Amino acid sequence: MKRFLLTAFLFNLIFTTEISAQCPGCLINTGFTSPGIYPNPLPDGTQGQPYDQDVTFVMFTDTSGFTVNYFKILGVNNLPFGLNWQCNSTGNGCQYDPQVSIYGCVKVCGIPLQTGTFTVAVNVVANFPFPVGDQYSTIDIVVTILPASGGNSGFSYTPLGGCDSATIDFLALITSATNPVTYNWDFGNGNTGTQISETQTYTDSGNYEVTLQTEILGFILTDIAVNSVNNNWCGDVEEPNIFGCQGDPDLVAVITDAGGNTLYTSPELTDQNSGSWNGLNIALSNPPYSITIWDIDVISANDNLGSFAFNGNAAGNFPYNGAGGTSGSLNIGTTILSTFNDTSIIHISNSPVIPVISISPNDSICFGDSVSLSISNSNGDAVQWIQNGLEIINGTNNQISVTETGAFAVTVINTDGCASYSDSVIITELPALPAINFQISNDTLTAFLTQYNLQWCLNGLPISGATSSVYVYTQTGDYYLIAIDELGCQRSSDTFHLNFDFIINEDDENELSIYPVPAQDFIHVELIEGNIENLKVSINDISGKKIIAYDIKMATVMKKNVFTIDTKILTNGIYSLKIQSDKKVINRKIIVQR
Repeated sequence: MKRFLLTAFLFNLIFTTEISAQCPGCLINTGFTSPGIYPNPLPDGTQGQPYDQDVTFVMFTDTSGFTVNYFKILGVNNLPFGLNWQCNSTGNGCQYDPQVSIYGCVKVCGIPLQTGTFTVAVNVVANFPFPVGDQYSTIDIVVTILPASGGNSGFSYTPLGGCDSATIDFLALITSATNPVTYNWDFGNGNTGTQISETQTYTDSGNYEVTLQTEILGFILTDIAVNSVNNNWCGDVEEPNIFGCQGDPDLVAVITDAGGNTLYTSPELTDQNSGSWNGLNIALSNPPYSITIWDIDVISANDNLGSFAFNGNAAGNFPYNGAGGTSGSLNIGTTILSTFNDTSIIHISNSPVIPVISISPNDSICFGDSVSLSISNSNGDAVQWIQNGLEIINGTNNQISVTETGAFAVTVINTDGCASYSDSVIITELPALPAINFQISNDTLTAFLTQYNLQWCLNGLPISGATSSVYVYTQTGDYYLIAIDELGCQRSSDTFHLNFDFIINEDDENELSIYPVPAQDFIHVELIEGNIENLKVSINDISGKKIIAYDIKMATVMKKNVFTIDTKILTNGIYSLKIQSDKKVINRKIIVQR
């Protein structure tokens, strides 16, 4: 039979885990008309934050000339812990008829606990008319769960924490385009830092208090020095030029900002060609700036000994010179304008205790039997069992029953999103016992199985002491045989309903004659025995149900006693005739056939 590939038209079915009722109410987006999944891929989620996404799928109605009878979502593997789903056809087992509607939807919701990129394996089936039938496919869909970011008004960090150890990226949030900013980190693990962004590795679980002190700085003019001046002061009334300049200038420094506003006028340095003004702490908040050195005169006009521009947006000592010989320096420092202190707690969690799988009774399965796998989970962590690398659908309890061979492991994850993984255990299957049969001969059951321990059973219960290869049954019921090998594996025979009334008394074969054979509307019964006066006669069907029953008083005859039984009410089949006198009971089979 030709097998149809479903990739072309089944990729549009949404991933699922197990049908649950935790995400009801998905909405179909009928704006999409081409077969496919929308949105695809799924939007990213964030660890620890609610995720709620409606997903519409559009189905094919036929392919390669074959009508699609229905699509059905069967299951999923590798959905992140914490996410659940619900289709809009839960009442129908997530089965869809594309001939009725090409649309279906699923809501995916929950709070994802794990981070990473997950390839979700979706198991679906499409049903086609004969001779194609069911076609199965697995579709891989990717969903990414991002680490959550934490922080405060002063800094952020990613991820929020970790399991056993973590590397955290920190970023200061307070900056300034015009002013210097300093950062002083204390990461709570003995390390500090001064950069706007820092990375720290925490190697032990615990709570770490991270603090950041952010300071926004302003520039201040702290000192002005005049090293030399030009001769523009010479020739005034106060400093006449008589055979050379007489006296010295009286120096004053004036600072102005970009708006021409005077920020500072220094005290006068009388009769000085150089000097300085210190400890000024003049705030520089409106650059650029200028400094002008003046000679102050009482009578004549003040003399400008030179003007010099400076930016005032960096700390340091900045020289100025020019204007015919005037020179000096400016010292610019910083001051704290604002201080911000912010704190957050980094939580590094302990992973769950690595689970250890217990096997009961052992790691070998007898044919048709099962073993129990279990773990201790006192903290109530989430559980997911895995077989041969794939998650077991509905395998989310502390104990599972295993009926197949393979490598089994289990994952546990706590509420912090930390997971631990067990070692794998290998479950093998012991060789199956052969088919168990026994021979039925009249009232004797015989088994030819000398290499096994045997146990005869009646009506579902072992018969006490019936453990040999031969058993003689004495009552009507359902009989079967159990054979047990040296490894403890057992297998049962088919069950047979045996009617004790059908047993022929071989010793009495010559004491009874029944005719005609087969019977139709009557049978004649001839007893070859004398002195029989009273008989109880009954005819039972194969199940032991009594159909005909009456008493017969026979005349005393020396050789033969004959009576007739009306069998018109009997349908075609095999029956047992039971004749009981005060001396013995005789059972015979009769056949009715018309």
